[in-house]
Amino acid sequence: MKNRLVFIGSYSQPLVLGTGEIVQGIGDGVTVFRMDEEGHLTRLFAMGKPNPTYLALSPDRRFLYTVNELKEYHEEASAAVSAYEIHPDSGELTFLNRRMTGGADACYLTTDADGRYLMVANYNGGSFSILPIAPDGSLATASCFIQHYGHGHDPARQAAPHVHQISPDPEGKHVLVADLGTDQIKVYGIDWESGCVGINAAPTIMSDPGDGPRQFIFDKSGKFLYVVTELSNTVRVYAYDSESGIAKFLQALPTLPNECVEDTISACIKLHPTGEFLYASNRGYDSIASYRVHQDGTLTPLGIMKTEGKTPRDFNITPDGLFLLSGFQDSNELILYRIDQHNGQLTQIERTACNSATAVLFAEYE
Repeated sequence: MKNRLVFIGSYSQPLVLGTGEIVQGIGDGVTVFRMDEEGHLTRLFAMGKPNPTYLALSPDRRFLYTVNELKEYHEEASAAVSAYEIHPDSGELTFLNRRMTGGADACYLTTDADGRYLMVANYNGGSFSILPIAPDGSLATASCFIQHYGHGHDPARQAAPHVHQISPDPEGKHVLVADLGTDQIKVYGIDWESGCVGINAAPTIMSDPGDGPRQFIFDKSGKFLYVVTELSNTVRVYAYDSESGIAKFLQALPTLPNECVEDTISACIKLHPTGEFLYASNRGYDSIASYRVHQDGTLTPLGIMKTEGKTPRDFNITPDGLFLLSGFQDSNELILYRIDQHNGQLTQIERTACNSATAVLFAEYE
């Protein structure tokens, strides 16, 4: 059995969200657990305030990066990002440094495949930034900052740009940026030597008005792109060409049942390691929708499971594909589900207390 660590992000102080909701923020920062082969969690360590609500690993799993989802940092309208060294044996984290992102409410971050840069989305800032990573894992000041402009169809949620994700495509030829506020995923070129994007390298990927694209994920081949829309509660499927950066719309499916009457916004989207199943979570109608993935990239709905926890903000799947672990922001817990390898069905097997949980990340070590 490998040494499997689980990192959980959380709100550690109150914050007004883009929905207008005020979150309690009673989490401990980044909480580290160890997971055994049966999925049981043992709490090891906690640190990393304030508001480390999304997490990313370096490609070699030596370093952990967190957003610090803030309206202001050092008296400027900016959030921050933090770097930590991971000690796998104990689960402890050593703080390395923290940098400003240039925009408020950082909500997502990831590294490039080589671990040279950290890419950060600023939700209320409507912007994104790219920060070089030093050999010791620490962060330099941003090499690139891009401000988005415009608005979308919904006057309450889309009066301004709201960047919710930035990620390179699997070939590293383009950087895609999901903007919930403008119903767009912009496709940028990138110069990996300077660490900055250029002008749009391909046509912008447009959602339907009022969709609010929140998060996206590529399949292993890089030929298909899956997008979860926060406002319209759908999963959108695109065929993607990595050479040109052009995406062709294939399909849109709901994440909610027809009988749903709750005010609901979608949250997280993940693919099973085998690529056979896709999952998306809903907040309000607290649930996880599952789909079968076909060879042509299209999806068939498998079911929508009520989670029994409140506000499944984020979830992740163990590298062996056996378990799905979801963090519940408002019921202050983690719920572990076993994944049926034949039909993708989820079966609840354990609940663990964890306050204001917002992000779930696995790291395995020999």
